[in-house]
Amino acid sequence: MNTYAFIDVSNTIGTTNGCLGFSIDWSRLYLLLTNKKWECKDIYFYKGHKGKKEKQQLDKMAEGVGYKIRTKLTHIHPDISRDVNVICPACNEKFVHEETVKGRWKSNCDVELSVDAVNVLSSGDEALIFTGDGDFAYLIEDLIGKGVHVRIVSSTKRDMNNNKRFSTRLNRILDREESSGEKRASFLHIDSWRYLIQKENCHEA
Repeated sequence: MNTYAFIDVSNTIGTTNGCLGFSIDWSRLYLLLTNKKWECKDIYFYKGHKGKKEKQQLDKMAEGVGYKIRTKLTHIHPDISRDVNVICPACNEKFVHEETVKGRWKSNCDVELSVDAVNVLSSGDEALIFTGDGDFAYLIEDLIGKGVHVRIVSSTKRDMNNNKRFSTRLNRILDREESSGEKRASFLHIDSWRYLIQKENCHEA
């Protein structure tokens, strides 16, 4: 049996920073995943980059720390203008207000993670998948059907705006496996590793 880790970096940063209030030291996480308890054979790191400089930094980290980096150029969604109907609370008159929704940087590496997992993992292997994204539910179902034990590494806590970041689709898989007694998929709360992997004296990811 071999153990591999697949890290959806954007989602994991959103969870640790937004829900748990700490930032990950990626070198410390790598050491944890390669220690005698986990002995990960390979650790895959999926993150978008905003240009050549950031890509070089990621490549340097891969070389220095040991991650297998999978990255692609981030793109920004353009600003969107939309009309919003508003009723004045004072005079009850209706008017149209133009609202601008700022575009966001976006780089989705879900396909890369899924393809790597399917190609790398075999029956009897263990996969640590760092994400709370429900889009990976199909991948996880496929893996456990092939005899791979999946550990979903994330948090079920809500963020400061009370938004849930851990998908209901993933919860359904975990509940089913728990109730069936098969436990082919299990949950690992990343907060239990806080003092082993957090970045010291820094609030930035």
